[in-house]
Amino acid sequence: MLQYSSDGIVFRTIKYGETSLICDILTRAKGLRSFIVSGVRKSKSSGNSVLYKPLNLVNIVAYDKDVEKLARIKEISLTHHFQTINVDVVISSVAMFMLEVVRNALKEREPNPELFDFIRSWFVFLDDKAKFNPNSHLVFMYELSRYMGFEPLDNYGQEKPYFDMLEGSFSNIGTGSDYFMNAEESRGFYDICRSSMNKMDQLRLNKLTRNNLTDLWIKYYSMHVPGFKEVYSLQVLRSIMKE
Repeated sequence: MLQYSSDGIVFRTIKYGETSLICDILTRAKGLRSFIVSGVRKSKSSGNSVLYKPLNLVNIVAYDKDVEKLARIKEISLTHHFQTINVDVVISSVAMFMLEVVRNALKEREPNPELFDFIRSWFVFLDDKAKFNPNSHLVFMYELSRYMGFEPLDNYGQEKPYFDMLEGSFSNIGTGSDYFMNAEESRGFYDICRSSMNKMDQLRLNKLTRNNLTDLWIKYYSMHVPGFKEVYSLQVLRSIMKE
């Protein structure tokens, strides 16, 4: 059977039977793939179930199967050892929120190396505590929208100060629909769109504003991604982030 090697990001892991796991891994070479890992949860197993922890950045050697079928992994190793995400509860909560957003937004299983590199770079960035910004997840959602095909149109101005979530652009109309943000929300939304991974210091958002903008970004995603699910990690994120 053909084999391939690829970097990957562990998306989801569930227990299967008494000793096995089923895991979804976004691979750079093959896209989103599902695997069954037999016996890895045995007490005397030579495998290490910790390697399949969601968020882990790994390299795998796997047997190539049809994209809809469960495949098997021959070898797995970490490509990045998290120093902060594994011990800092705030940064870990942000990372898990971002991972859940990606899982909900990604509908295609085909390979997309540019998207993979983008997602991986964000998790590596988050692992550097010195660079952490509490608005990271907002900027991430904006940048991810580019890859998903519904990036907000950059047409904000005095004549168009209201964001229309349905059209994905700013408008001179701000009433008459639940799809419109008010002027303050629209300005905050636009400020996020002007930011980037390395330019987040310019964002000055208090907790209330950040929470509101997070809700608006989730609503925006739900309007443009068919079947976008509730983001369950949001509640944890809010309970952890105090400022």
